[in-house]
Amino acid sequence: MQPLRFQDIGGNNLSYTLLHPGNSPHWQFEHFLEFMALSGTEAQDEGFVFEPEDSLWHERFRLLVNQPELTLNPPLEIIQNGIQVGKGDSFSLADLEPIEILREPGTSPDFNPSHLSLANRHRAIFKNHHPTLTPAVDQTVNGRLPKGHPPLSFAELFDSNTDPSTLLPFLLHAARAIHAAPFENWSKFSENVPFRNGYEMWVNLGQGAGGVCSEKTAAFKFLCDILHVPVQPVIGTHLKLGEPEVETIGEYFLSNGQSPVPCDIKHLLLEAQIGDEKYLVDVTGGTVPLLFLNASDAQPFFEAGYPMRMVSRMDKLFLTRVPAWIGDAHLLICEYHLADAHYDLVFDQDLGLEISPEHYIAAFFDYGGDSSTQIRNHFRQLSSSQRLEPPLFITENEPAPVYAGRNIRFFADARERIIETYPDPNYTGDIGVVIQPLKNNFWRQPMLSGELQPLLEEPLPA
Repeated sequence: MQPLRFQDIGGNNLSYTLLHPGNSPHWQFEHFLEFMALSGTEAQDEGFVFEPEDSLWHERFRLLVNQPELTLNPPLEIIQNGIQVGKGDSFSLADLEPIEILREPGTSPDFNPSHLSLANRHRAIFKNHHPTLTPAVDQTVNGRLPKGHPPLSFAELFDSNTDPSTLLPFLLHAARAIHAAPFENWSKFSENVPFRNGYEMWVNLGQGAGGVCSEKTAAFKFLCDILHVPVQPVIGTHLKLGEPEVETIGEYFLSNGQSPVPCDIKHLLLEAQIGDEKYLVDVTGGTVPLLFLNASDAQPFFEAGYPMRMVSRMDKLFLTRVPAWIGDAHLLICEYHLADAHYDLVFDQDLGLEISPEHYIAAFFDYGGDSSTQIRNHFRQLSSSQRLEPPLFITENEPAPVYAGRNIRFFADARERIIETYPDPNYTGDIGVVIQPLKNNFWRQPMLSGELQPLLEEPLPA
């Protein structure tokens, strides 16, 4: 099979590949659009000889091509060899250079918030890909059950009329499994994916990897959407927001980022309506405890803020409920618009490659000389001030050590992958990795409403 590659130059620079037998020199643009309107299975049934390299990854591409406005994008331009390809034209299948996806100049997204629904998208994706997604959910959730607990089955819960007494313990176990997965960025560099959406996260979780707060929240939202559990996004910001500020955030998204925004969205949580009760859920992990609180227990968090530990310091975030479309827009911006989000998270936001109760693993630009000495001293001072074990460094000349009885070669591999994919070709320095052991602290204990604790240990009702 021969590859036909599309590169989203006008968005987040992601690549999408279609495979074909190579027995035809051209592919009509109209046939391409017909193909893109179908899922992979439907396209095969219709007799198309083209197939996506990865059928689940292909769903991103389908939404971008079929409904760019629902990805907060203006109409697309498809360019091959500097020439726009449109109706009446054909792609050349002999050219191996990527086909460029751009945006029509001077246009804005035709965006109607009422049409934006990740829930509808999630259900459509699940309908077409449940043979892949259901085992990933079951593997992840069952892998974190208490010893002796009978396995759970996501497939048995698809009915929207499922009793809340069954939904609640399943979602609680699912939240704990997502929370226990690594809070990490290293898996993004293996495939150069700046951000994984909710359904992609389940494949990643099933492979033992994880993500950051918005990705993990998206994974939990995906389950709720499939199970028809209503959710409302809750954002965390450094400022306390009122209704006018929330409206300003909405105006920012509606203006395609042109209007001012009152603050950055630092954190994303969900409030899930399960039966007659609402629960505030935070599945971030790392040094952030699992949060699953009923409305009464969650109220102080909304009133007084939400303390969050970031390695050596405490940050205080204020929580604000926002309309569903704003939460969806935030996730879509991360998915389709931020080409270097993983670099921003690792370096600019100091989230590093992984944060866990055991360690903080950061990456830094190793310029050499005094600059590198200052960076190393910064990490040494951090460990000293917090009375932690000394940090360990991995660079080109310092191989990955054995740490806590475990060879962490994969972090050295992540370092090499960062260097390979770093978008600035003029950077001539190295990338260093530092491992800072942490102490066991309060974040190991979940924050659960009292009635939920027994549900973590008891089997689901028959």
